[in-house]
Amino acid sequence: MNRSRLDDMVTHLRRPVPCAPSFDARVMRAIRAVARQPLRIITPFVPRWRVWSAFAAVAAGMLAVAVLPSVRRVQGHPVQFVLVAPDAKTVQVVGDFNGWDARHAAYAAENRGGGVWSVTAPIPPGHHRYAFVVDDSLWVPDPAAPRVADEDFGLPNSALVVENTP
Repeated sequence: MNRSRLDDMVTHLRRPVPCAPSFDARVMRAIRAVARQPLRIITPFVPRWRVWSAFAAVAAGMLAVAVLPSVRRVQGHPVQFVLVAPDAKTVQVVGDFNGWDARHAAYAAENRGGGVWSVTAPIPPGHHRYAFVVDDSLWVPDPAAPRVADEDFGLPNSALVVENTP
């Protein structure tokens, strides 16, 4: 097929096609009828087990997001935290290095006997604020470390400097 014949065909196809006036009237009536109807939202049938499975998947995802910060790894230098608390049942170390998250498993101190709680945890280089959380509610500054001059939210904090050395 040569170029001029193809051009002729395209030109012919682009010409408007005359329609009968009754066809235009039927189309416009149908459009007006649809426009007068209230908007219906068509939802496909979804079995209940699929809905509950979707909710379970979303709940599992939210739980994973909530738990992940407590199991994430922290890069840094090992620092040993020690607190003498003979009557404590649990001791956690919280600070700006772990988002002040008392659920972070890497900072849970163990009772070494005689009420001496200790944990060695990785702390990134820099200046940090921290405290101990005793029995999930009592915030205690480290008695062996200097206190931060401007305490956050009225709670006592201690200061820690970790050098950037290998």
